[in-house]
Amino acid sequence: MEKSAKDILDSYIEEQGKRKTPERHIILDVVLKMEGHHSADEIYAMMPEKSPISRATVFSTMSLFDEVGLVYSHQVNGRTLYENAYKVEPHHHYICNGCGKIWNMKSKTVFEAAAACRTPRFKKLRSSLYIYGLCDACVARLYRLKKKMEKEREAKMTREEKRFARIDAELSEAAKWINNIK
Repeated sequence: MEKSAKDILDSYIEEQGKRKTPERHIILDVVLKMEGHHSADEIYAMMPEKSPISRATVFSTMSLFDEVGLVYSHQVNGRTLYENAYKVEPHHHYICNGCGKIWNMKSKTVFEAAAACRTPRFKKLRSSLYIYGLCDACVARLYRLKKKMEKEREAKMTREEKRFARIDAELSEAAKWINNIK
């Protein structure tokens, strides 16, 4: 019979000689319902309105859940983000360096490669892969910003500077063409 998340937590708390508190179970209920990746502050904001749970309790409890294996913790852009790990298939992540958004990546190939790695005198428990880059929205935002900056720079140029810039662009194109002939 599969253990419930509450049973897993209670067993761990008893083994470690820690206190079993109702606050931990309230936080667990919130974590089990959440989707995505959230900071401890965001999880604190998800607590029921009249719950007696402090921000410090959420922070310490999230560390406890990470120890137990009920959440996955991720270091992203200097922040710790948590996601529910109970009955969730292991997966990897794409992380946008622009907006910080995270997408789950499920790739059997990556897991098979990690499993195939020989690790003498080391027992693998789980693997984690993060692929950093820019999402389409951030790429588009950067492109628009670049175009805006070019327009502003061009607006400030004198007629002669514009002429030299045009000649420079033409020479660059000619150099590319010549390099392609070789």
